[in-house]
Amino acid sequence: MKQYNFVDLFAGCGGLSLGLQQAGFTPWFVNEIVEQFCYTYKFNHELGDEHYFVGDIAVLNQHLDDYRSLLSDITLVCGGPPCQGFSLTGPRNFDDERNKLYLAMIETVRRYQPKAFMIENVPGMATLYKGEVKDEI
Repeated sequence: MKQYNFVDLFAGCGGLSLGLQQAGFTPWFVNEIVEQFCYTYKFNHELGDEHYFVGDIAVLNQHLDDYRSLLSDITLVCGGPPCQGFSLTGPRNFDDERNKLYLAMIETVRRYQPKAFMIENVPGMATLYKGEVKDEI
């Protein structure tokens, strides 16, 4: 039976990965900037430390080649980049640096060419900035 491995970026404590696992996918590589969130992820998933990068995704992208053997057979890259600057429910801050973090996710997709990618975010992400975000994706 084929194993469908995925990369979980902006992983948090693993909520998105739980749904993917229930759908038959296997978490294979995880990135999260908040170390405490990664502890929870590790508690709930059986992955060795080499399958985690705790830190800024921009730093991970500078070292993606170090993970080439782990990322050679990835089916899916998924993640939920920060959405505070896009949210329709709170004050929007167009200058929020986190608004561009989805680009780092796209860099991982570009480099490893998975069969699919999934960005989970707020509805405003597709329409704000005159649709520029949606067009870039």
